[in-house]
Amino acid sequence: MKRGAKIRNILTACTLLLAALASPSVRAQLEVKELPTRPGVTLRFIYAKAQQPIASAVLFQGGSGSIGIRPNGTTRNPNFLSGGADRFVRSGITVAVLDTPSDRRSLDMFRHSSEHAEDVAAVIAFLRKESDRPVWAIGTSNGSLSAASSAEFLGDRGPDGIVLTSSVTNYPRPNAHPITEAALDRITVSTLFVHHRYDACRSTPFDAIPPLLKKMTRAKKVDLIAIEGGEDRPNSCDSGHHQYVGVEQEVTQKIADWIRANQ
Repeated sequence: MKRGAKIRNILTACTLLLAALASPSVRAQLEVKELPTRPGVTLRFIYAKAQQPIASAVLFQGGSGSIGIRPNGTTRNPNFLSGGADRFVRSGITVAVLDTPSDRRSLDMFRHSSEHAEDVAAVIAFLRKESDRPVWAIGTSNGSLSAASSAEFLGDRGPDGIVLTSSVTNYPRPNAHPITEAALDRITVSTLFVHHRYDACRSTPFDAIPPLLKKMTRAKKVDLIAIEGGEDRPNSCDSGHHQYVGVEQEVTQKIADWIRANQ
């Protein structure tokens, strides 16, 4: 075989391999982990490791925070973050997707607390032992408060940066956890807000987000990615634009690209 043909064959094989690795059909290997976090308390989470990670991340689901992790790593009613392990791994981010701790059935009235932050600190420490890459905290909807609180409470034991998606700012729904409960002006790490321009959930209007960036006076960097496109659906707080339905991978990749650029 001629040299040129050999080179073309090698390049073709490499292209096919990269395409296979990037394909949605290539699923991340999910492991169910459980760590002791506080005296008598354990925390279960899904762990999925990227092959060549640019970062690790703790993922906080919205709602009550209870995702019902099963032994095979699947969850109850998966959506943007609780069902996002594959997407983040394909984008180069190792993830830990958290459930509620063993002493609670939900995170209501708990997300902005030192106890919750201690639970998160244990997972961050685990991720730092597994990899030398920076660890981020990524929350969606109510989960944004968990991510922000970890940066507020934990100092050097906390995340290297935070991503706040579809963040709650209003109280019209029961058990809403507004991001403003966190002391945003005390957070020093790089912070990315991600929000759909047409999010129809009454608790998460887009217009409330830009003013929050001005409150983060001590953050190393603050930015906003405004999302458009995807599918609008009737259940506006649990689906549709609020959960980035139809553009999940695009949004995940935007987050990964921003993290890569702002480590």
